[in-house]
Amino acid sequence: MLALAFVPLTWVPQHCASNNLVCARAPPPSVRITTKTVMSAAAEEEAKQAWLQKNEPAWSQSNSMGATRAATHTHGALIPAFVREPLSYFALDQLTAKGSRSSQGSLVDVGEPHDSTRPLAINGEGVAVKWNNAGVGSWACTPGGWDSPKLRPTTETFLVLDGWGSVADADGMVHTFGAGDVVVLPKHWSGRWDITEQIHKLWVVHDHPDVVGAADGVVRAVVASLPSFAPEAPAMPIVERTLAEAPAHVAQTVYDVGPTRVGFLTCSPGSFVVAERTAAEVFFVVDGVFFLTNFDGSSRRCTAGDTVVLPKGWAGLWDIIDPVQKVWVEVN
Repeated sequence: MLALAFVPLTWVPQHCASNNLVCARAPPPSVRITTKTVMSAAAEEEAKQAWLQKNEPAWSQSNSMGATRAATHTHGALIPAFVREPLSYFALDQLTAKGSRSSQGSLVDVGEPHDSTRPLAINGEGVAVKWNNAGVGSWACTPGGWDSPKLRPTTETFLVLDGWGSVADADGMVHTFGAGDVVVLPKHWSGRWDITEQIHKLWVVHDHPDVVGAADGVVRAVVASLPSFAPEAPAMPIVERTLAEAPAHVAQTVYDVGPTRVGFLTCSPGSFVVAERTAAEVFFVVDGVFFLTNFDGSSRRCTAGDTVVLPKGWAGLWDIIDPVQKVWVEVN
């Protein structure tokens, strides 16, 4: 199985000169990929139980999750299970080629970029699964550039695994990104894409109603880097309410507009119960080892590189073995 390990990066606040509207950074190193042994379901459960016995968490499945373990809420609705796939699921050779960007209608004026993609899950009818109107998947694209004048109908958040490129807002402000960066393209964003080195990313695309005031002024892309996990790293920018406002500085949340929230989170070892979720959450595991247990008792071991969806209504247990760092996207 492939696991994710980001090399240290230096985050540069995007204070852009008004004369050139460019946020320039040196290209970061690529994401380092290492291999780990795949554990069978039985071995994973054995490891989990051994850890629980050693650490003696305060909760027990019998009293915290209900004696019957039935996979329904008290009001009778089905409790959904989480969805999890390792990084190998999104390896470049697992993506489906879409062809050239120009053949798909993009206004390509630099090179001849080709892209490929794969959704996280497909239903029985062959349609990509969505959670709260949010699709999840991976995308790769070779070098090239194109204008994107059409207003986005959705909000996209993506984590760059490898490569180097930039997006430019409608007024020409350029936001560069590379491996280890999280990028948000809000609904109604328009501008330009330029890919310098082949991009490979994990994405969440959220289809949601318009947010009042969010499209006032220039709708800007947001770029934030993973080193915010480090204590000495600068605070990350947050965008609230209208996208034209200047960002304030906070520790964890990097985007909070309407029904879409994006941020970083670290969590120490321990165990806790999650009640019925009121919103869906998608997260990419940057580091750590933990077990997720569904309400029906089924569980999986999760580690660096995994993509996980906790659907709206999910309830279950978290057992964190090694400190977890993740990028999360919450969709309402």
